[in-house]
Amino acid sequence: MKFSLLLFILFHKLKRAVKTNGAYRSYIGTVQLRILIRTADGKRGRLFVFDRGSLTSKRGGGFDADAALVWADAATAFKVMASGSDEESFLAAARGKLKVEGMAYYIQWFTDGVKLVMK
Repeated sequence: MKFSLLLFILFHKLKRAVKTNGAYRSYIGTVQLRILIRTADGKRGRLFVFDRGSLTSKRGGGFDADAALVWADAATAFKVMASGSDEESFLAAARGKLKVEGMAYYIQWFTDGVKLVMK
C-alpha cells in the first residue's frame, strides 16, 4: 500500500512539474518513452508515459514498457525509494532486490528527471 501511494505521489509531483518547472518541461520535451516501476510479482506498480512534453500514468504492474525498475517486494521498494539515496538503490541492486529490465539508459534518464524535480 505504501509503495503504491509513493508511486502515485511521484506521478503527481512530476505532473505538476510539467506545468510549473520549465527545466523539467524542456527535459521531457522531445521524448517518447514508457517507464514502469513495479514489484517482481507484478501486483503493484505504475507506468509513466512520456510523450513529447506530456506525462500520463497508469496504475498497475502489467504493462509493456521501454524500461522497468523491478523491485523484489513493495516494502523494499518503499524503503529505498523514500530514502532518495542512490547508495541505497545500488545496495538493493547488489543484494538482488532491484533489477532493471530494458535499457538502463532510459532508467537513468527517468531518475535524472526525478532529481531535477526534487531539487
